[in-house]
Amino acid sequence: MTDALNHPAGLLTDDEAELLRDPDTDLDEHDELRERIRDRLTETLQDCTTLYPTLPGEDLATVFTADDAETLAPIRAGTQDALALLILGMLHGDDMLDTRLRDAIQNAGRSYGEEINVTLNLRRGPLPTLEQFAAQLTDDKPTDETFPLFEHFLYQPGTNPDILADIASKHNVTIPRDKKADLATSMGPVERPPQTVITGVSVDEVSLDDDLESDT
Repeated sequence: MTDALNHPAGLLTDDEAELLRDPDTDLDEHDELRERIRDRLTETLQDCTTLYPTLPGEDLATVFTADDAETLAPIRAGTQDALALLILGMLHGDDMLDTRLRDAIQNAGRSYGEEINVTLNLRRGPLPTLEQFAAQLTDDKPTDETFPLFEHFLYQPGTNPDILADIASKHNVTIPRDKKADLATSMGPVERPPQTVITGVSVDEVSLDDDLESDT
């Protein structure tokens, strides 16, 4: 996420970003702020319908590439947060999530000069409890699937530190035993709304030669 000390000009002003990041902020008491953000977000989404077909590729390349990893890291993190925000919005709007994701990837591929065949495997369901997650977790389960859920529970207040420590050990995360009692509260509460997990995205590469052979 964007560094609070170096907030760029964008959807939010510096003061708005600071207010949103403050854990003591009660957004229910800031109706005007929320209305301004909703309006700007709506207008930004409408701007995307202009930017997508018109912004030159070299401009996109300039935005999404960088000469050094330090400069590129916040761009990639912001891109992932933006994708998650849009998906969360579609979930709240009961939109056609799988269809829009598939079409967006395919359309972007065509704009990039590639044909991308997309197969999505979306698994949707209620989040398990910490106890259920720990019970179904095995040592040989891929950590790239389970770590984000572990991280979710790690940042939730009031979670059982013993269960968290056991789960951490299965992810090769070392938590000192003398610190585990404070584990659930030391990180501080961070709200991360549940997100649909795309568990499989496969892209089939089809060369022009293959197409010509199949047509002859």
